[in-house]
Amino acid sequence: MERRAAVAGVLALVGGVAAVLGSFLPWAEISAGPFTEQAKGIDGWEGKAAILAGIVMIAAGARVLAGSHQAIMRMRPGAAIGGVVALGVGLYTALTAREQLLDAAQGQVPRAEVERALDSGLLELSIAIGLVIVIAGGAQGILAALLTIGVTRPAASSSSGAGLRGWAAGPQVPPAPPAPDAAPPPPPPTDRGPSG
Repeated sequence: MERRAAVAGVLALVGGVAAVLGSFLPWAEISAGPFTEQAKGIDGWEGKAAILAGIVMIAAGARVLAGSHQAIMRMRPGAAIGGVVALGVGLYTALTAREQLLDAAQGQVPRAEVERALDSGLLELSIAIGLVIVIAGGAQGILAALLTIGVTRPAASSSSGAGLRGWAAGPQVPPAPPAPDAAPPPPPPTDRGPSG
């Protein structure tokens, strides 16, 4: 179980670092002949959301790797939420990149012209490496959360006698009364008269 927890911690940590670093790299590339322009993740709200998700995953993975027994229980929601946000933001951006380009260009060039340029190949839109890294980092966070399913905190030993932690070992049976060492002494003689 400890090895599985360590693997989950590494996955969450690496996934978080990937989500953060990927947000500073290009997410999309627009090219028209020899001219190329790149859009970085940090330029939009999506990149900022991916950075926050990455920080959550980094914190969750680092706590587990630091050796805290209780951190594995807290890592599951952190890795899951961070992974889902990073993966979701990355997939959303990849699926809506064309629409976002059309919206961004609308103020300068008529939308119909941009659509024609994209359809004819005069203008090319491609997904860049940063977005791929963020999506992969989010997937690692989700995988880390899935690996922690079934991993529980180790039970405290029953001989510790350390307060409430002893309850984790199960119900305590009261000790048996000590066995008598010898028969009880005979009752003292009574003073009775000769008539008695």
